[in-house]
Amino acid sequence: MKAELYILGVLHRGDFHPYEIKRRLTQAMIECFTDVDVGTLYYAVRQLAEAGMLTAVARQRVARGGMRTVYRITPRGRDRFRELLHAHFAAVGDLRQTLYGPMLFLHLADLKLVAEALRTQIDRQNARLAHIRQLRRQWTAMLPSGSRHLMQHMAEQCRLDLRWLRAVLADVEAGHIRDTPDPDRLAARA
Repeated sequence: MKAELYILGVLHRGDFHPYEIKRRLTQAMIECFTDVDVGTLYYAVRQLAEAGMLTAVARQRVARGGMRTVYRITPRGRDRFRELLHAHFAAVGDLRQTLYGPMLFLHLADLKLVAEALRTQIDRQNARLAHIRQLRRQWTAMLPSGSRHLMQHMAEQCRLDLRWLRAVLADVEAGHIRDTPDPDRLAARA
């Protein structure tokens, strides 16, 4: 479940109800790279609570007469979060799908594991770029214009991803990873 990582990550900051979790994800600009709708979020929170990864700690009355439940991450939830976080950093696939989400929680990761995963991601991107270059050399004379432009874009995207991965790896190796300096101020901006 995609929302699992995000919910558990946000709850590292404190105890929140699902609407507040969604608000904080929106603040993190999560909509720029994935969709986590409110219905999915509420469902995922219930599933995580049933699995013992969250526990209800309070109930609050809302203006329209209903009640909302505030949740806290459990030790089991923290373990699951770390497992998911490191699995995402090591995952094979498009970087937007595999790394953008976990980057929100980089400061909570084991940096040695992340560095190892980033080196592997760099190796994959280098192999992908080499494969694209080989295909371009092999087929360039036979490809229509649209295909040539597409291959050029794929190569440029791969080079861009490599620069980004190397920059992240350099920060990780240097220990320059930090949380937001003022979480309360960040939370108040929404």
